[in-house]
Amino acid sequence: DSQLNVSSEDASESKGLTEDSELELGCVVNPELLQAIKHGNILPGVLSHLTTSLRDEYGNAVGGDELSDKIVGLYFSAGWCGPCRAFSPVLKKFHEEYMDDFRVVFVSMDRSERDMVEYIKGKGFLQVDYKSKSRTELIAKCSVTSIPSLVIVDGNSGEVITTSGRMAIQANPDSCIQSWKKGTSGVTWCDCIAMCFGCKGKRKNNS
Repeated sequence: DSQLNVSSEDASESKGLTEDSELELGCVVNPELLQAIKHGNILPGVLSHLTTSLRDEYGNAVGGDELSDKIVGLYFSAGWCGPCRAFSPVLKKFHEEYMDDFRVVFVSMDRSERDMVEYIKGKGFLQVDYKSKSRTELIAKCSVTSIPSLVIVDGNSGEVITTSGRMAIQANPDSCIQSWKKGTSGVTWCDCIAMCFGCKGKRKNNS
């Protein structure tokens, strides 16, 4: 678990990131996990993990059928991470608008259960039980190297649709749900380039 307790400051120093670039790119938490999951992979046991350890935001047990026929966003995040605190309100609004088709499952990277409860409060997300092995196993299975990370999964099959859910919501909030339903990422190369240049421009303007 010590691998998960990397602060945003430590992450910046280890990767040579500036404060501005960190706010855009995220907080590095697991630099040793280099094998990223790919589109079309089936995450072994991901749905069983969610079925046995799924909770609502108040900690009450929730049945796995809550995710049936839904697009599921596995949201790896933590309250100590600045980029996570910036993206979470965006995801909350998106989740509320598309709840009929989309459910967020929060997978905490917080340092304690108390921190997790405080951070998730009022967001309306489902969550993976903090004390369960499923939480750490999902982090490993999804090869989470930085947060916030939003892995989009088919709620029926467990198939990975995209690991770029965060970018899709930021770039194409009005169309990404339909893209995910078709099994595509919802992000184009043009989106990636535009966001990249946007990050560079913002850092330049702040310098």
